[in-house]
Amino acid sequence: LSNYPVVATLPASTLVLRHIQIPNLKPQETAEAVEWEARRVLPFALEEAQMDWLRQGTVVSEEGEMQEILLVAVRDSVVECYAQGIKETWLKLVSLDIAPMALGRWLLKDAEGASLIIDIGAETTQMHFFSGTKLVFSRSLSIGGAQATNAIAAEAGLSHGEAEVKKLRGEYQEEWLGSWHRELGRELQRSLDYYRGNFSQQFAEGFQRVLLSGGAALTKGIESLIQELTGVEPGYAEFYTKEPNPRHDKIMFNVALGAGMWEG
Repeated sequence: LSNYPVVATLPASTLVLRHIQIPNLKPQETAEAVEWEARRVLPFALEEAQMDWLRQGTVVSEEGEMQEILLVAVRDSVVECYAQGIKETWLKLVSLDIAPMALGRWLLKDAEGASLIIDIGAETTQMHFFSGTKLVFSRSLSIGGAQATNAIAAEAGLSHGEAEVKKLRGEYQEEWLGSWHRELGRELQRSLDYYRGNFSQQFAEGFQRVLLSGGAALTKGIESLIQELTGVEPGYAEFYTKEPNPRHDKIMFNVALGAGMWEG
């Protein structure tokens, strides 16, 4: 696999996403306007970061018809860290994609209406809000499957390693996760309230679909918790396979599949 071309993804927790609106301008003028707005809204100097932007359509405001732009920025130090890690594996980095866009590319395709993708990993939970296939916003929560393991360990009197094995095998009682469910529920609710308050136009009619991704999304009690919070029965974002004994961890590969659909 030496020098094999790869597309890697940056997690939402490393990114700064901003929505900006600028007048309809010529391409060069648009690029200059985006750079000016970026210097205004980013929390760090543009000279210390890599920036890209995507035109997501037009909106009508008091100032007339405006271009709606999704601005994405990441610090140079983060990019260099990822690039160096890939270089050390003798692979050829073609692009650094962003995880929310990769998930949307794979899971939503031609979807319409409001969608919510909740990606529950080991250390963090990512919430990605979409209008159609357009990424509206992302939020990173500092809670994930590791805290569920801690809850199992505390309730069952096990070591962290023993509790992790029990969790992966499903050999635990849902009641053991009560504290984790409550903490995760509070964080999810806080984010839902924020986005409903700030993006009421997109979410006025509620979510058309809620999709669960990430290994910890399979933890007991998650499905009912998400349905209670969103009012929508969530689906598990698993890909179809013809294998007679399909892998139980398919839900972990959605970001990679979306990155594989990257076309530059």
